Amino acid sequence: MKKLLIYLFISAIIVSCKKDNEAAPPLVTTDIYVVGTEFNGTIYDAKIWKNGVATSLSNGTPGLQPSSIFVSGQDVYVTGTEYNGTGRFAKVWKNGVGTNLTNGSLGVEANSIFVSGQDVYVAGYDRTGAYRIAKVWKNGVATNLTDGSKDAVANSVFVSGADVYVAGTNYNIPSSSNGVATVWKNGVAINLTNGTYTAEANSIIIMGQDVYVAGYERNLATNYVAKVWKNGVATNLTDGINSGKARSVFVLGADVYAAGFEETILGSKAIIWKNGV
Repeated sequence: MKKLLIYLFISAIIVSCKKDNEAAPPLVTTDIYVVGTEFNGTIYDAKIWKNGVATSLSNGTPGLQPSSIFVSGQDVYVTGTEYNGTGRFAKVWKNGVGTNLTNGSLGVEANSIFVSGQDVYVAGYDRTGAYRIAKVWKNGVATNLTDGSKDAVANSVFVSGADVYVAGTNYNIPSSSNGVATVWKNGVAINLTNGTYTAEANSIIIMGQDVYVAGYERNLATNYVAKVWKNGVATNLTDGINSGKARSVFVLGADVYAAGFEETILGSKAIIWKNGV
């Protein structure tokens, strides 16, 4: 017994010394990018902020409305729309250089961008007739997710392997005029709601085999309930007493984060939910 105790004591010293002599892990620098607009007294200037330092995307040109940013290696991609007085264009900017996705239709929006390898995906919509058509562009080439017979919008795109996921809203139930929160996987629509109450899917992320979507659905009291769906199963983030909406979702390890807001008697309150709380 005494020999065993001595051995354990020596082992503890060896392990302790090893930890003391180990080199500290290298410090990892993380860059934070944000895209949006700032009013400069004359126009709303489209900007990219990197670690809090702003760079103008519009360089004084009015009418730019960036909506989403993605960084791949050294390249910074932004999508959004530009109105130049004659038309409204869905665009992609790569390192500040813009490329049009559309030809000037006034009913167009580019809402989300994702880069996978050398491929650039954008989700949005275009209106060429009475209704908006949900679309995804891959390297500038559009694929329609809906046929234009009903209204639809694409709000978010995520690529996992060879699969392209898009989240949005589709008015595809004949017996209902309400929007249906929808995920399109490789162009095939999967309804998250049944059309009883209007709903919208705003953000999507894939982790392994799991599909997470953030959005909202109206309840019987006509308030919006913020929700996260995991593989089609909804979790309410708000109780429906006040209206709330989830705008974005992210998964880190076992934790699910959602960002959005809830209306209160004092006004809108920005919220981050972690695992539903």
